[in-house]
Amino acid sequence: MARINGSRPFPEVPTRHPTVDVPLWMLLVGLAGKICVYLVMFLARHPVPVGLLLTVLVVCHRFGLAGLGVALLVLVVVAGGWRLAHRRSFGWLVRWVWGRWRLLVVYRWRWRPAMVHTGLAIRMPTSNAERVAFAKTFPRIRQVRCDRWGDRLRVGLLYGQTPELWAEQAEALRHAFRARSCRIRADRKVGFVWVEFTRRDPLARPVAPLDLDGPDTDGDGDGGDGGPVDLSGIPVGRREDGELWRLPVRGAHVLIAGATGAGKGSVIWSTIRGLGPAVRAGLVELWVCDPKGGMELAFGQGMFSRFATDTDSMADLLDDAVTVMRKRAARLRRVARLHIPTTGEPLIVVIVDEIASLTSYVTDRELKRRLSASLPLLLSQGRAPGVVVIGAVQDPRKEVLPFRDLFPVRVVLRMTDADQVDLVLGDGARDRGARADEISDDLPGVGYVLADGHADPVRVRACWVDDAEIARMARRYPVPAVAELIDVVGGGPDGWTPDVDGQAA
Repeated sequence: MARINGSRPFPEVPTRHPTVDVPLWMLLVGLAGKICVYLVMFLARHPVPVGLLLTVLVVCHRFGLAGLGVALLVLVVVAGGWRLAHRRSFGWLVRWVWGRWRLLVVYRWRWRPAMVHTGLAIRMPTSNAERVAFAKTFPRIRQVRCDRWGDRLRVGLLYGQTPELWAEQAEALRHAFRARSCRIRADRKVGFVWVEFTRRDPLARPVAPLDLDGPDTDGDGDGGDGGPVDLSGIPVGRREDGELWRLPVRGAHVLIAGATGAGKGSVIWSTIRGLGPAVRAGLVELWVCDPKGGMELAFGQGMFSRFATDTDSMADLLDDAVTVMRKRAARLRRVARLHIPTTGEPLIVVIVDEIASLTSYVTDRELKRRLSASLPLLLSQGRAPGVVVIGAVQDPRKEVLPFRDLFPVRVVLRMTDADQVDLVLGDGARDRGARADEISDDLPGVGYVLADGHADPVRVRACWVDDAEIARMARRYPVPAVAELIDVVGGGPDGWTPDVDGQAA
């Protein structure tokens, strides 16, 4: 019964738990056993530093400080020889040792407080006869990978946690571990995430144009002739992990979004430069639209098969591209699912510097109708027949660019608003690390790229192509008709540039 006479509860009877007197020697034995358990756990978790420390102590005890100096000298010589003989395995060992050191010195000490204050530790109730108690359960670090730029931690998720939950705490984790940036990526295996801390920015310095020519094998002093171009991934810059940033062109449309001065020109010129050997070989044709009257792209006219600067000529160019697309689609029906570029049927790359000038800023109704009909057709049907579009835009809003979702590959550079990042890359991209609105004005060409089939954006930086390099590549990689003219004339001077029609100026 819970009550007496229907209204009065039982009175609380004070109780006193019995006390047990424990001898002092038993307390000391228990404390010593606890210390031994913690010591064994430390030795098991950190065998490398403990082994190194024991080795140093043994060498000092048997051979003294002189013997320790000789051992260190021999170790340095062996390490140097190993580095020269097999740089890859030596680098892997250095990164592994550095990762274990960072795990011991940095993350072991700060991990639990960081998990508690960011809410990533879970309070689990424990059964107790006297009261309800809670024990904290912490996510465990399963793997550590370190390099000179940052650290990557593979962490096991607790029950009820998702990668999105960790992504919401990325900024708090960045401050907790004093990093430049923090990014959360879902692991291929369900139940794990990668927590990436960046200590140094690998993209802080401009990226020099990549070598496309190769060695000078013909001895004419003008560099190599260039090898075959992989149109499924042409090199246009560097990624945050130090690898080449390869931008797919064949079978993909590319959207480049960024504010004024963000470096859209660097991405466009790097793409044109990467296509240079294929342009000279006749495997690629560049059809370029420059709504700025030629102020941006006219320097590379020698590489363009078609070049339009006014609205009428740009509408004609896009209409012709649709015509070519339809003819190729009819020929390739039941023959191939993806066009293979040849000299007879090259890949047509339509480049539009400011695509909003063709979608929202046109006042003529007829021209606007033509442009509104041709661009969506190219974006929805042009990839398979080999007519692809590379467009740049400043304002990615739906009313400005209503068909931005038709671009499989999207690059976002510095933006003025945080919401614009998700407009370009998709919902949740900013929470997964694509903080394009926080890119400094001093980093033109730095941005994030996301392709269909990839869950997480990748931080990249395009090569810086200056005017001198543009003039050089326009002479080096002209369209075949102009190349034949150069061969007949015997090569032009350094200031040689072709005009719009491909004739020598």
